[in-house]
Amino acid sequence: MYSWNAVRTFCAVLLLLPIVHLAYLVSQDMLASMETSPEAWAEEVAAYEAVDRSRQLPLQPIVILGGRQVKLWHGLEDLLSPRPVLMRGLGDATVEDITHYHEELVSHYQPSAVVLLPGPSEFHIRDSKSAEELVTAISNLVELDESYAVAREYYVFAPIKTPLYPKDYTKIDRVTGLLQQWAKEQPQVTILDPNSLLTRENGSPNPDFFRIDGVNLNEHGYLRISVLLQNSLKQAQEEAYAARATAS
Repeated sequence: MYSWNAVRTFCAVLLLLPIVHLAYLVSQDMLASMETSPEAWAEEVAAYEAVDRSRQLPLQPIVILGGRQVKLWHGLEDLLSPRPVLMRGLGDATVEDITHYHEELVSHYQPSAVVLLPGPSEFHIRDSKSAEELVTAISNLVELDESYAVAREYYVFAPIKTPLYPKDYTKIDRVTGLLQQWAKEQPQVTILDPNSLLTRENGSPNPDFFRIDGVNLNEHGYLRISVLLQNSLKQAQEEAYAARATAS
C-alpha cells in the first residue's frame, strides 16, 4: 500500500511533465536561435527526413510550415481529414530559414497546398524585421515554389498579435494590409487574418486563447485558427468544383 505522500508526489510529477516538456523544447529552440544560420534547424529537418524514410508519404498533402507555433498545433490532422496533413515546424525558424529548406519541407512532398504561419521570431529572438521585410520574405518563398511550375494553393496567416508583445500590433496590422494587397495579384494565395478571432472587443489579444507564456496559443486558440483554415480550404474546393462544372 502506497503512502499518501508518495501518491501526492507521483500526481504532482504527472502534472508537471507537460510543463517540463515545454521548457525542454523552449530551451532547445533558444540554443538553436542563437545560431543565426538556417543550419540551426538541420537536426530537426534530418529528423523529419528520417520519419519520411520509415513510411509511405501521403499523396498531395497539405504542408503546414512555421516555427514553434506549428510544432504546438495539435489536432489539425483530424480536423482536415481525409485530406492528409504534414506539420513541419522548426523551432523559432523564420521565413528565410524555411525558404532555405524548401526542398526538404515543401517540394519533396509535392503538396496540393502550403500553409504558412509566421511566428514571433520574425520580430523577436531571431530577427527584427519591418513589415515590408516580412512580406518580401513571404513573397520570395512563394516565388521560389512557383519556379517549380507546380500548381498549388498557398494559405498565409497574418502574424498573430500576442499579449506579450503589444508593441508589435501596429506592425502586424501593416503586415496584414501589405499581404492582402500583394495577394490581389496572386490568385493562388489566400491571406488568413486570425486576429479578429483571437481578440477582445477593444482589439487586444484575449488571454483566454493563449498559454501562460503570453506568446503561444492554447487549445482554444488553435481550434479557432484551425476552423479558419478549414473553412478557407472548403471554400476553395467548392469554388474549384463550381468552375469545373461550369467548364463542362
